Amino acid sequence: MKIPREKLYLRNKKLEQNPTNQKQGNFYKKVLNSLKKIGQVNPLICVKDGDKYKVCVGNNRFLAGCELGFKEFDIVIVPDENRDKFREIMNSYKTVNLQ
Repeated sequence: MKIPREKLYLRNKKLEQNPTNQKQGNFYKKVLNSLKKIGQVNPLICVKDGDKYKVCVGNNRFLAGCELGFKEFDIVIVPDENRDKFREIMNSYKTVNLQ
C-alpha cells in the first residue's frame, strides 16, 4: 500500500527532528545509494495511529527517501501489539545486500 509522506512519522521523534548522526553512518549511506539506484524495494513496517502511520521498522529508508524527495512510500501495516515481533524478525536479517 502506498502512503503519502506527510501521513508518516518516525516512532523515534528525536531521530526525525535531528537525523544528523544517523545520516553520517555507513549503513544510512548504503540505503540512500540503493534508493537512488533502484528505488524502494522493502516496505516500511508501520502501525496505524489515527489518520497517520508510525514507522516502526525502516527508519533509514524513510529518512533517505525523504532526503531524495520521495512523495510516497510503500508500507505494511501491523497491529500495534505485533510491532516488536516484526522488528525482531527484521533485525534478524543481518546480511544486507544493498546495491
